[in-house]
Amino acid sequence: MTAAVAVPILIHLLNRRRFRRVSWAAMRFLRASIEKNRRRMELEDWILLALRCLMVLLLALALARPALRSAAAFLETGRAAAVLVLDRSGSMQAGDGVRTRFDLAKEAAEAALEAYPAGSTVAMVLGADRLEEPVGEPAFDLARVRQAVREATVSELGTDHAVGLLRALEVLGGQTALRKEIVLVTDRQGWGWRRWPEVEAALLEVAQDTRLRVVLVGAPVEENLSVVELSRSAGFATAGEPVRFQAEVAYRGGQPMRQVRATLHVNGGPAVDEALAEEMMPGESRRLTFFARLPSPGWHAVSVRLPADRMPADDGGTRMVRAVERVRVLVVDGDAESNGAFFLRQALQPVPREVAPEYFLQPRVVAAGQLAFTRLGDFDAVILSDVPPLASGAVDALARYVREGGALIGFAGPQAQEAFYHGELRDRTGLLPASLGGLKGNPESEEGVLHWEQGPYRHPVLTLWNEAGAGTLAGVRFLAGWEWVMPLAEAGRAGMDSEVIVRWADGTPAVVERRLGRGRAMWFGSTAGTGWNDLAVRPAFVPLLHRAVGLLAETAEAQRNGRVGMAMGVRMAPEWTGRDVVVTVPGVPERRVTRLVGAGEDGAQLVFEETVRAGVYGVAAPGDPTVLAQFAVWPDPAESDLTDWTPEQREEVEKRAQVIDWEPGQDLRALFERERVGVEIWWPLILGVLVLGCVESWLAQRFSRSK
Repeated sequence: MTAAVAVPILIHLLNRRRFRRVSWAAMRFLRASIEKNRRRMELEDWILLALRCLMVLLLALALARPALRSAAAFLETGRAAAVLVLDRSGSMQAGDGVRTRFDLAKEAAEAALEAYPAGSTVAMVLGADRLEEPVGEPAFDLARVRQAVREATVSELGTDHAVGLLRALEVLGGQTALRKEIVLVTDRQGWGWRRWPEVEAALLEVAQDTRLRVVLVGAPVEENLSVVELSRSAGFATAGEPVRFQAEVAYRGGQPMRQVRATLHVNGGPAVDEALAEEMMPGESRRLTFFARLPSPGWHAVSVRLPADRMPADDGGTRMVRAVERVRVLVVDGDAESNGAFFLRQALQPVPREVAPEYFLQPRVVAAGQLAFTRLGDFDAVILSDVPPLASGAVDALARYVREGGALIGFAGPQAQEAFYHGELRDRTGLLPASLGGLKGNPESEEGVLHWEQGPYRHPVLTLWNEAGAGTLAGVRFLAGWEWVMPLAEAGRAGMDSEVIVRWADGTPAVVERRLGRGRAMWFGSTAGTGWNDLAVRPAFVPLLHRAVGLLAETAEAQRNGRVGMAMGVRMAPEWTGRDVVVTVPGVPERRVTRLVGAGEDGAQLVFEETVRAGVYGVAAPGDPTVLAQFAVWPDPAESDLTDWTPEQREEVEKRAQVIDWEPGQDLRALFERERVGVEIWWPLILGVLVLGCVESWLAQRFSRSK
């Protein structure tokens, strides 16, 4: 550059004319004029020389493509306040068989820390759809942040980058540093960017203040086979008897996969059954059926496993199942002259009288008037067979029983009275999820016979009749039945507190259900006996009743099973109230979390919120290996979709962030510094050269005029 600037000066010196002195008498008349103009001419030459040198200097600078750094970069001399967001969601467990994405992410995070000079402050957040903050506020001690990165563990939580990025913006909002940065280290999974518009809007508010960098690690995974769900058939899991399980298996890939084999395990033991799918197409889900015998009454961990692949987090799953030895059912007979209680008893215990005492279902029939004097806590389920209005005390006892986890089934017949059903059961206690509508049909006439709707059915009690060979429920004949009137917001919607189990053929609700507290209540709009229908003499009545009682009694199972990120509540023996217990985390045997058992509505209850790993959690007393309770957590199925983000998603993110495709060993300091220099200013320099050229030409022409 110096040599280029010197060129106009050399040209100027070489062009200076050398004059030979000649003595001439007339010259003395010109000397006065020359002396007068010499200084002005020298000044003009120096002005032109300066303009030409400046033009060459600006042209050389423009060719070097300089960039203008921000005021913050100049004043801070590289120091910054930053938040490092390390993605620990389930998809980060994918790998190449040697290293997982999370291993690479930790290495990249340490490389990112090296890019910050002394004097910078850095916070560190473990990102997913719920956060953990090992270093919650930016700290000068980068060694502490580096140690937190090394100690970080992966989870099976879902991916939601918005949670971590918005938290990072919140942390940086309280910092006074002139340069603020967020570094997100993650994979290329597209699912995590679904809330990018929220992040983009937040970044726009601080566009001149905070810079986002996205560091991407890991290679794409072309194929992934995952277990989405493990369920068991409705009804009771009886100890020593075969129990039917179904596992939903999903396949994502580019080519069909053959010979998909899955195995079922009980309490971590060897496989007790296996199932095979001959071929699965890309994007297909398949339900595989297994059978297992639970060895003893009590809780058992039942697991399904697939062959290991590059995404081990979703190659299996576990659920807790309670095996029963005896199920006690209370049948409340509302009308001794009807046959409802008789058919209920026969359906609950469909075995010869001599073996009935050994059968797992043990019904007891009482009159409606005796309900107030019966201890409901001794029973797993209560069935009301067309009861008349009950005493308020009995209704309160029923409501308390259901809220504490009991199961209630009601059959509404000719004794159903609107005042009692609406006032006591619906409004005061919430046991009834709907209102009594009009009576459909005629109990005294065969005209206008009613039927239930045709399948397929969605409710677990009825899914058996979706299978070929199971018969049909639509053939049951009802002379009369009540229509239930559901609230509009809840009618027929699964997942609400109330839902429709099956409808009449005209689409109005026939059987409804409500989740109340920790229990359930199910209501049939007709009788349990043959007064209004022939359901009780149909082959479907026994499995239907068993599945209904079993499903309602499964409430305790539901409380022992959840998904990652859920707060799990486990009932404990009353003597554990106010005492500490130790919870072991699956996959991290050395991690033991101490928690205090609190007092729940109906006894001692342990609440555990740190469910970041899938598997079986064990609860024990401090210093005692004896397991007091167990609960199981299932991974987030969305994490099995390892599809990379689309070019459109990347383009949108690159508008607000620096995106780096990182490779192991790559130096992030240079990449960060290159991006920090700011906006290139070569085009204003070229414009300056053009302007100076015009000025120089005009001045040269003006100075050359005759004076």
